Amino acid sequence: MTKHLKKTIQILFFVTMLISFSACNNRVDNEMDTNEAQVEEDTLTVFEHLLERGTLVAVTNCGEINYNEFGKKPSGFEYELLSDFCSSNGLELEMKVEDNLDTCFKMLDSCEVDVVAAGIGLTKAMKRRYMMSNPIIAQRCVLVQRLPKGWNAMSTDNEVESQLLRSPLDLAGKTIHVTKGSYAVKVLEYLSDCIGDTIYVVECDTLNGIELVEAVSDGRADYTVVEEYVAKMASVGQKGLDTKLAVSVDQPIGWAMLNQNSDSSLVNAINTWIEGVEQRHLRRLLAKYVNNGRANRSKPKAGQLSEFDPLIKKTAKKIGWDWRLLASLICQESHFKLDLESDKGAFGLMQLMPVVMEKYGIDYDSSPEEQIEAGGKLLAYLGECFENRVADSTERVKFVLAAYNAGLGHVYDAQRLAAKYGSAPDIWDDNVDYYILNKSKYRNDTCCRAGYLRGTETYRFVEEVLDRYYQYQANYN
Repeated sequence: MTKHLKKTIQILFFVTMLISFSACNNRVDNEMDTNEAQVEEDTLTVFEHLLERGTLVAVTNCGEINYNEFGKKPSGFEYELLSDFCSSNGLELEMKVEDNLDTCFKMLDSCEVDVVAAGIGLTKAMKRRYMMSNPIIAQRCVLVQRLPKGWNAMSTDNEVESQLLRSPLDLAGKTIHVTKGSYAVKVLEYLSDCIGDTIYVVECDTLNGIELVEAVSDGRADYTVVEEYVAKMASVGQKGLDTKLAVSVDQPIGWAMLNQNSDSSLVNAINTWIEGVEQRHLRRLLAKYVNNGRANRSKPKAGQLSEFDPLIKKTAKKIGWDWRLLASLICQESHFKLDLESDKGAFGLMQLMPVVMEKYGIDYDSSPEEQIEAGGKLLAYLGECFENRVADSTERVKFVLAAYNAGLGHVYDAQRLAAKYGSAPDIWDDNVDYYILNKSKYRNDTCCRAGYLRGTETYRFVEEVLDRYYQYQANYN
């Protein structure tokens, strides 16, 4: 071999080794980059993955409460809450709908969805299996029963009440239909044990809560027990149902998420959002989708609240009220029953006391128009009484409603208590309403000049009239 050839071979060997080394080095660099990317990806939390993806996938059960597409765009209690959470975090919402709750959780278990939002009770069993959010609302179970035959022709509340179950003790020996595996089953088992008597429970595996309420309405079942929000929603358009008997304590309701290696980033983000949700916003959503059963109890025609709508609109215009607010007040007082007389002597559509009837020139033979006009005059007078006490007209309505129920003196007392103990005397929510609710505790306070008041009734009166009004706003022009 010549010296020249040897040199050529050495050069080629050197070049080959150099290329091999370079390729190897590049491969190592690429593998390092890949590993670093993998490590970076693995260190992302569940919520960071969602933010990176840009979408939250949630599942709920179909129905007017949680999700529906009856209008131009989707709506529903759970849908609006989920949308609000997503918009607060820069996420798009992808909504899936399943009628069967078991299917919803199978979708969660298989990672098809990120959240189950379907009125889930925050029970110990659920918390052991899934990561659960903090409570969004709390709901109790109630008994759904039919009002007695001819209830709308009865002249006093006592006639109606005497024929209804009004205590858990009354459930002894009764047959109650419930959804199979629901919380209601455990509630009734516990009650049966407490009262020391048998409650016959029929578990239905093909009927959900709304369908069971319909079964009671049309006589296929005598009683059912469902969550209160289901009872109220299902009562819309179902005449002659009563849902007043609570058979359980409030149960917290929230959302369920998969427990992924104890990564709580998503549930923490949701809980942070829940803490920031205004209670007034929640109340309006509840009024819109849930608390509307009583609102529709006396609805004779589609598009009408009552046969008295034209008269209500006429009086509302005179006193500067939204007619739907006045209608809500009348529904609260009398359910639009013209000749209703209470045990306390209040009479008619507006449930005016005899002294007020005399003041405004009406009697037991007065027409619906005269009754509503008299009630309107009382509301206008109360509005004037608070004109210098509550500057904001929207806020003033709450004080007027409270005074309509309890009398001016008790509301004035609550305002004085609020001022004395550091609350705002011209703001109702979380201020004066607290002193109305707890007025009996302050009965010996020097601020209280109107005497004793069981404030829970007045507190609920204002809340229920406004909740119904919000629902009327959403459904009636």
